Amino acid sequence: MKRLLLVVTGLVLAMVLAACSSPEADEVLEYHNAVVDEVHPLMDKLASLYEQMTVMETEDEVIDLYDNEIIPVVNEINDYYDGQKIEYDATKEYHKLLQEQANSLEATVLKEKEFFEALLDENTTEEELMTLDQEVVELNTITEEKNKAVADHYDYLLEEYNFIEEDE
Repeated sequence: MKRLLLVVTGLVLAMVLAACSSPEADEVLEYHNAVVDEVHPLMDKLASLYEQMTVMETEDEVIDLYDNEIIPVVNEINDYYDGQKIEYDATKEYHKLLQEQANSLEATVLKEKEFFEALLDENTTEEELMTLDQEVVELNTITEEKNKAVADHYDYLLEEYNFIEEDE
């Protein structure tokens, strides 16, 4: 009986210890889960909007899509990040990377729109178009680097806090 009591006590203690986590880990996890719930659907919406763009027939339609759909979604993402209140350094670092990613995305989107506007402007030279195109490519590269930095940091957080990824 005494042995059974020790085993049960040991199991309960193990479960309690496993259930305990630091406030820092809790904040990181809650922050990440909120990003998944709030920002990922907006990113999916952006992907869908870019798909719509591929079937548009005029640059005017594309510019309208940027003005009325794409830029507001990007602003919503930035507003979400700007509104976050964070206490712990680990979450602040993750948040900073996500904000940099969102800011890079915004710069890219605005430059893409500028490129399409230049296409419509009959005063735009071929050289100016080429320069804008190159700027868009460079901004896309920076955004991809920011995406990789976020993904790498997320992998680090998974390992550091022993988080388990669950597919929904």
